[in-house]
Amino acid sequence: IIIIMTEFFTRELLINLIFVFLITGSWDIVLRFMSQGYVKFLGIENMKWVKVLKDYFDKHTLLSAFLIAALVGAIAYICIMYTYSVINLDTTTTYGKIIAISIVFLISGLLGFPMRYSGLFPILEKHYYEPLGLTYSFITDSMSGVIVSITLFIIQELLKKY
Repeated sequence: IIIIMTEFFTRELLINLIFVFLITGSWDIVLRFMSQGYVKFLGIENMKWVKVLKDYFDKHTLLSAFLIAALVGAIAYICIMYTYSVINLDTTTTYGKIIAISIVFLISGLLGFPMRYSGLFPILEKHYYEPLGLTYSFITDSMSGVIVSITLFIIQELLKKY
């Protein structure tokens, strides 16, 4: 099992895991500022899923909310990359990219279920999952994963150039 784990947790995966941790936490800070009215962008700050987060962020410090989001993003990334490896996904093809982003969407949404029902995140449950309902929160969790994925891709592409 140690050999399998070292084959899975490659240097590249661990570096990307750190990036995903930081990206997810950083987007959480942006969401905080949007929900508090400090950042406005294309009207997103007026959407229900952003507005309900104001009460959530009022109950968390900047660091605690960052760390919760970042940890969940890192867990999602590991699940996503493991799924890619199990199905031997080739992300260099257009078809592979479509499957990849679909997997990101699905896993990111599914990870909302343990967050909602485990009892580990009561403030998030009360101020995010309950007001949004199951379908809306699944979609917003899923799209959050897609946004993090796109951000990671952009960073990776920029790093290739420098």
